[in-house]
Amino acid sequence: MRRARERFRIGGIAFACLLSALTTGCSSGSGGDDSSSALMDAVGHVSTAGAKGAQVSYLDAARVRSLEKGEKGEKGGKGGKGDSQRFRAVGQAGSPLMTGYRFNAHAYGLDPAMIDTDVTNGYAGHWQGSFDADRVTAKLKAGGFARRTWHGETVWTKDGITLQVAKDEISFGYAGKDLSAVRPAKGKSVADDPDYRALGDCLGDVYRVDFGGKDPMDPVRLSATGQLAKSAKQTSGVICALTDGKRTAERAADRLKSVIRQRAPRFDGAKVTVLTGDSPGVKVTVPDRPGDKRAGRLLISDVDLQLALSEL
Repeated sequence: MRRARERFRIGGIAFACLLSALTTGCSSGSGGDDSSSALMDAVGHVSTAGAKGAQVSYLDAARVRSLEKGEKGEKGGKGGKGDSQRFRAVGQAGSPLMTGYRFNAHAYGLDPAMIDTDVTNGYAGHWQGSFDADRVTAKLKAGGFARRTWHGETVWTKDGITLQVAKDEISFGYAGKDLSAVRPAKGKSVADDPDYRALGDCLGDVYRVDFGGKDPMDPVRLSATGQLAKSAKQTSGVICALTDGKRTAERAADRLKSVIRQRAPRFDGAKVTVLTGDSPGVKVTVPDRPGDKRAGRLLISDVDLQLALSEL
């Protein structure tokens, strides 16, 4: 039972895992770039209370669309019509409103192409983008959603779904959840948590991140799996994990390197880094293989490294 729980927590569900091959010293508290700020801005919409025991996921959907256009150009040349599938598995908004059977998003005037960034804790979330708020709210009303006031905000509710709609953002609660998880009080968001900030610095220029549930009592108290892309064809994955101390971080690095050796050549090009400083941990990055048709293999299939971390 504990093993099953750890598999879910350690890599942004039981998804990812990332690599290793060389161990060097690096401070997890240093760095921090514009991409990290963008990530922290997004997860700043999720309360720490709403993240307890939940996976927090972030997607820069606008960047994925740009990468998909780049891939089409590479496939078809100038003016080509390549049918991009490369980012399908990791480039879709994780919102239950887009995937759930109880809510037909298109019928209410909502389309994934309208979403620029998406952050969710599974049952509540926040989109930023460009929305036709009048059209969406008209369709919600016609579809039987009731207009209510929640903490001074106008929201629409039906069958356990709550939505707040504006021209540049939409917040939602699902399965009976209201908007509390995505309306954090000052200083009470995920972005205010030092561990999440440390992982943001560690992950780097990611277009997608899946944080596992935080457990301060576990050897790996928090981890995240990110997706990186220098171009449509040059993609890789990264796992950052914070541990309960330096020794655990070193043990994690050794375990990851052992898996990489045993599974060669599956994780060729992988790099493992021990994180030092105020937030000890480990970072593993691994390139997607040239022959892979889809990015994000550490979320899709190659979970060996993630399972190695769950066994610490």
